[in-house]
Amino acid sequence: MWIQLSLLLTVVFVIISLYFFMLLSMNKNYLGISARKEGASWVIKKIQVNGAANSSGIKIGDKLEKIDGQPAGDNRVLNKWLIVEQADTIAISREGKMHFITFTKNKLNVESYCTFFVIGFIYLIILIGLSRKQLKNKRSRQFYRFSVLSIFSLLAVVPSSMGNYLGRLIIVFAISAFPGYVYIFLNKSSSINSYRIRLLQVIVLIGLVNVSLISLAYFIQLPSFFSEYLSTGVFYVLGLILFSLFASELFKGFSSYKEKKEGTRIDLSLISLLSFVPLFLFYILPTGWVAPFYLVVLFIVLPAFGIAHLLILSRFLRYNYKMNQSVLYFILAFILSATITIISLLGRYVPLLVLMLYVFFLIYSFFPLIGEMILTVKRKKDYSDPVALFVAVEDERENISTFIHDTVIQDVIYLMKTAEEKEENISKETIIQELDELIFHLRELCSDIYPLMIQEMGLTNTIASMIDQTVKQHTVNISYTIDKKVENFPVKINNFILRSLKEFINNSILHGKADEITLTISYKENNCFFEVVDNGNYTQKKNDGRVHFGLSLIKEKLTLLGGELHVDISGQTTITMMLPYNQAGGERR
Repeated sequence: MWIQLSLLLTVVFVIISLYFFMLLSMNKNYLGISARKEGASWVIKKIQVNGAANSSGIKIGDKLEKIDGQPAGDNRVLNKWLIVEQADTIAISREGKMHFITFTKNKLNVESYCTFFVIGFIYLIILIGLSRKQLKNKRSRQFYRFSVLSIFSLLAVVPSSMGNYLGRLIIVFAISAFPGYVYIFLNKSSSINSYRIRLLQVIVLIGLVNVSLISLAYFIQLPSFFSEYLSTGVFYVLGLILFSLFASELFKGFSSYKEKKEGTRIDLSLISLLSFVPLFLFYILPTGWVAPFYLVVLFIVLPAFGIAHLLILSRFLRYNYKMNQSVLYFILAFILSATITIISLLGRYVPLLVLMLYVFFLIYSFFPLIGEMILTVKRKKDYSDPVALFVAVEDERENISTFIHDTVIQDVIYLMKTAEEKEENISKETIIQELDELIFHLRELCSDIYPLMIQEMGLTNTIASMIDQTVKQHTVNISYTIDKKVENFPVKINNFILRSLKEFINNSILHGKADEITLTISYKENNCFFEVVDNGNYTQKKNDGRVHFGLSLIKEKLTLLGGELHVDISGQTTITMMLPYNQAGGERR
């Protein structure tokens, strides 16, 4: 199915690309004139800086009298889309005098279209490669449809600005659908409250209205109000919806700050809003800063990077970021260089202070995405990197220091105070018992730092030994079933598995007050599942640390390994950890 779908998409892409290219090659140059009807006259309201009209002497406020020798009111493009395009000559009146303007043909349309074609073609190649064996769940199919719409929107940008109906149809449909896709990807895992339901209903309703109006515009001449709405109003509505989504995410972030910290820090709503800021501020709104359309519209592609990354982390897109760091750095450098180039070009039309403020927020919104991509690619730690080595060493030093201070040193201090307070000498048996406990704590520390027993006994036997030691230390009954396939994981993953299971069991005993625990390790569909079920009441203290991973750290590590962590506290407490064999490095036997 992937081959047929890819071929169909490629064929449609080629056909539409050729149609638009031939259309732009045969039509006249880009004028860049927007007009509105005032009474019985058409008045020029905007002149684009990169259009042929900008250097022709035409001014805002001039009245349009004729277009290619015909009355302005008879021009179909002007009536439908409120723009003047595809014309050789126009006649305007200014202060009672007629002026005739003749335009020379330029290649701006073709050049701009070729730029968007290249971007769309690259996007198409990436999508075809990324979608292989991907279209098996709802989210991946939604991302595929979103990407297809984005690709054809890139092709339609220039034809739409020329008044081509197909181009306008694609752009209006994309504008209507974009907030819906952002809403879907934002709510991939969060609960949907009444406000979000109402917002979704508004998005769907507005989308239906937009599509209905653009469809009617093909058959009939709409009233000027609706023509105005299809020309600029849809963009105002889009901005309002994106701002509402951002405000909703901001409120959710304030109300559940701890939950947000434990997951990804990428704010898709902020990225989406900022990607449309140039279009709003520097093209649509009457701010006095007018930049070329082809510059401001390029930023709209930016949310696709954040959406793809979020879906990859959520395992809706099966891509594991297995690439050389140099390749990632090259890709990031290329994207950043292109973005900086576009921003520098915007500097010709926008005040420096305004541009600096926008760039600040844009960089701020993309830092988490860049950081997470680099961290994910570097999941196989390279300790020749001095920064990685320093961080790893300092973390381990802190863990060891905390453990020794809270156990060994405290026990020695207790023994010393006991000896000072007692008049008689401490018995030899008491001293030996305390020393045995100190030795046990130090051995536990060594085991937590790196359990050498795994290499000698294997993971299955080491887990069994850990459970036996836990049963001896606490009043708890632990039953376990272990699939032997778990032995196929490499040593570094075995260490993580053992420490994670120990953390789960300790949580059940110390915080859940459980006395019955069941551990099940099973293999299903090329994934290994580790399930801990207890009869306690699960809670986790915020500052419970010592040498423990903490569930948040386990979850972060699992994300890098392509796994998942789920905690179910309805009825019995169930903690389930999933590790894929192919992501963790295991091999099927």
